[in-house]
Amino acid sequence: MSVIRHIEIINFRTLKNLSWHPKPGLNCLIGPGDSGKSTLLDAIDLTLGARRSYSFNDADFYQLNTQSPLSITITLGDLHDDLKNIECYGFFLRGYNAITKEIVDEPQQDTETVLTIKLTVDSDLDPDWRLFSERAEADGLERRLPWKHRELLSPARLGTTAHQNLAWGSRSVLNKLSEETFDVSTVLAQLGRQTREAFAQQQVEGVTGVLQQVKNISNGLGVPVGELKALLDVNGISLSNGAISLHNSDNTPLRQLGTGSSRLLISGLQKAASRSKVIIVDEAEYGLEPYRITRLLNELGSKDTAPTQQVFITTHSPYVLRELQAQQLHVMRKPTIAQVVLGPDHIQHTVYSLNGEGLQQATLRACAESFFSKSVIVCEGKTEIGLVRGIDLFNQDAGYQTITSKGIHCADGGGDTMFARAHIFASLGYPTAIFKDSDKAQQHHEHKQNAIEAGISVFEWGHNRATEDAIFAACPAGAVLSLLDMASKRKGADSIHAHIQAHSNQSVSLDDCRERFADAHRVILAKAANKKGWFKDIEPAENISRKIIGPRYSEFTEELTSPVNDLFVWAFEQ
Repeated sequence: MSVIRHIEIINFRTLKNLSWHPKPGLNCLIGPGDSGKSTLLDAIDLTLGARRSYSFNDADFYQLNTQSPLSITITLGDLHDDLKNIECYGFFLRGYNAITKEIVDEPQQDTETVLTIKLTVDSDLDPDWRLFSERAEADGLERRLPWKHRELLSPARLGTTAHQNLAWGSRSVLNKLSEETFDVSTVLAQLGRQTREAFAQQQVEGVTGVLQQVKNISNGLGVPVGELKALLDVNGISLSNGAISLHNSDNTPLRQLGTGSSRLLISGLQKAASRSKVIIVDEAEYGLEPYRITRLLNELGSKDTAPTQQVFITTHSPYVLRELQAQQLHVMRKPTIAQVVLGPDHIQHTVYSLNGEGLQQATLRACAESFFSKSVIVCEGKTEIGLVRGIDLFNQDAGYQTITSKGIHCADGGGDTMFARAHIFASLGYPTAIFKDSDKAQQHHEHKQNAIEAGISVFEWGHNRATEDAIFAACPAGAVLSLLDMASKRKGADSIHAHIQAHSNQSVSLDDCRERFADAHRVILAKAANKKGWFKDIEPAENISRKIIGPRYSEFTEELTSPVNDLFVWAFEQ
């Protein structure tokens, strides 16, 4: 099979400049809206697709600037023997080094023989597909692939609701599957004749008077027409292969299948009909339930260790990500505003990839939703997630801007794995922060420094405190009762009383804390809340943050508000 080794895109739609080395097998592209994912798929399709023309327009140029030509250059390896023919393509055969990712004009012993196809469009909007090599370009040599070889490379694009593929139309997938064996032109011509003859035998009500009126007018004008008849026109009843479509056992046309069923079926048919092993799928989850998404992804090679096809998909579904291997994930990033302003001549889109090592697979499964965000806050645990989300919800209730509206998502760091997870997000180009306890400050010191050196911002409580310590140390006395009420509703008043007694050597009761609260109780309550998990989940932490901390935020001391303020300032700057 032919495999894409390298793609270079210049001035095509939203992509000013992009260079990417995709992998064999399945490549899943994700990224924020307008990052160029679908544009990249279109670039592959337009360059390799077996088409003789395409109607380009000004909108196909970056920022509609037709004075800067657009070009899409794709280098292909694992070539069919016909494409390695020296007589046909000798001046255009090049070498690709899989280790260095370098493409050289002369194939060498340690390189793979590859061909490069280049699509260019100038201001005249006339596309040109031709083979490319630097030495041929220098010598003024030009060559284009013949049609039969373009068909070897043309990718199968799995559409969304292309019901025309369930009939034998001229460009349908069924026609491709049966082009050498399916010839019913004689049968259709005979059926047309029979239909016309059968119609001629019918008495059509209301026609006789019209025929007589036309005859009288014709005779009056000296146009002899003889005896008139109303028959089916030869052209009007002409039947083509497109009139034949698939039906199920009860004679229902398959084009009436639901969106998901028809897409799944057409996907399988297109894959079977394509001579190329390059497959393109935009929005892999479209119209499919989870179990059928799994079926489609398995068909596309999501679990393959020795790929037999190269697949490019996009998705906005966390379910799809959880079904993938980590090394199949690629994140597209468009230039930042600063990059555009400071270096407009060097604007470049980037594709970041995972290699499948370490905790990448576990992070992909545990934090799939976070991969669809613009920036990520890796929280040490669910309590910290709930705290951030609760304050953001309070801001929303109050009509303030939220970090959610900025495209920021809180990922579960899973305790001590938070540093590794943060590094994974940062390696994919996500602005990344860590929000954590400081009760393991010594243990986390080296990890914290490594994170900061990697550009990851770290926010934590002071004085070696856990989150519960920070809440009870910083809260106003009037909020303690609300915290105890919320804990009692969740765990039961008797349990909360027992927890307080256990962590005060039986010297303090729940009633003491409710009716005779003293600052000395803060440490006891914090330890009980921490060890017994009063708020250790997203929902309870979110509730105390939204309903207690948020409304009385100005009454909390800097022990809590300072790290939270710093975190939210970072978030709003992204």
